[in-house]
Amino acid sequence: MPEEVFLQQQRRGRLASSGEFPKVVLIDTVSHCNLKCSMCVHSRMTRKKGIMPWGLFTKIIDEVAREDPGARVWLVFFGEALILKNTKPSIFDMIAYAKKAGLRDVVLNSNANLLDAAAARRLIASGLDALYIGIDAFSPETYARVRVGGDYRRTVDNVVRLLALKKELKSVRPAVFVQFVEMIENAREKKGFIRFWKKHGATVKIRPKVSWAGQIEARNLVLGNDQRWPCYWAMRTLSITDTGKAVLCAVDLDAKHIAGDVTKKSLREVWNGKLKDLRDIHQRRDWDHLPRLCADCRDWQSARADYYS
Repeated sequence: MPEEVFLQQQRRGRLASSGEFPKVVLIDTVSHCNLKCSMCVHSRMTRKKGIMPWGLFTKIIDEVAREDPGARVWLVFFGEALILKNTKPSIFDMIAYAKKAGLRDVVLNSNANLLDAAAARRLIASGLDALYIGIDAFSPETYARVRVGGDYRRTVDNVVRLLALKKELKSVRPAVFVQFVEMIENAREKKGFIRFWKKHGATVKIRPKVSWAGQIEARNLVLGNDQRWPCYWAMRTLSITDTGKAVLCAVDLDAKHIAGDVTKKSLREVWNGKLKDLRDIHQRRDWDHLPRLCADCRDWQSARADYYS
């Protein structure tokens, strides 16, 4: 399996550098979350939680629109974006701004507990390209253990309603993905999860567990540096906190390694600074010269997924 995963990623170009500008940008629109999931380290976060200022958000979007409007832009990094559904500006305003700027791949990650009927309609109207919904269970009991603080029945009803509303409105957007992080706690429910959500018209995303750079146990991460390959997140993704700090990669959620500040520099400048040095080390496979957080991390094995539709 490790060799097969490596070859799959290599064929898809996921192990090559994005070049002069990132192919994926993660924007920390809000770093608050309404759940305390077992496979997440949000509850341990030490950096101050906040909401990205509108001026910083539009600066980032405007540059992506100039540089590469086809880049994938996630309007979430380490929080629940639907917390902003009733703020001014709201998450729907952010999506609409990004789409009006010309971005072609604007996506959102959510646990869908706050995805009521009004939010579903506004998501569709905003022009969002894709919505990834973390559920990770096919029973209320398992959901309660892994998605702590959430409501399984409400979440399922919210997603089913969104799918039905898309059909009613004859809208192709957003593409809806339901995600299942495969773990010991939920592995027996994987097949039922896939069958149920395929029947309802969602695309199912099955992905491995990550350790968030060693902060939680992930027994699936069994490979060492002798079998290591360049990390997708390091090679392709620029992750920006709500204060504008660009961090090491998508699992550096506590911003332990600051690579630049997009309030002071352009995304292009930050991407071609310390982060370029990091990409070069990965491309040379010179693992001994990686920053400590990256050197000890095994999550490069988990930057992949299987899809069922």
